[in-house]
Amino acid sequence: MMAASRVILAFVGGITVLLGLGLIVTDGDRSMGLVTILIGAAVLIAVVSERSRYRSADADLRNDTPGPGGGEPLGSMPPGFRATTEVFLDPASGRRMRVYLQPATGDRRYMAED
Repeated sequence: MMAASRVILAFVGGITVLLGLGLIVTDGDRSMGLVTILIGAAVLIAVVSERSRYRSADADLRNDTPGPGGGEPLGSMPPGFRATTEVFLDPASGRRMRVYLQPATGDRRYMAED
């Protein structure tokens, strides 16, 4: 997700939570306020927990800097991963991405070619 859309979604989620709190604090419909808070909180949780584009869960857990095109950091492909013939252009960065496969587990990783 692009940075601008994340900021907009976080803003909308925050405003929604505040609106729900306002409904509860005032003499408004308390059940509607709770539902509004839950919707806003769900949006905020989605924004915070959304993964980077093509990184593995391992790279996310280590908090590695994304590689070019949002893939694995350059030179960080674990042993056992083999390059496949599958390539695609990342629509956001325009970079050519190669798919790598771990045959034993079926795990896939993505790395920019250029």
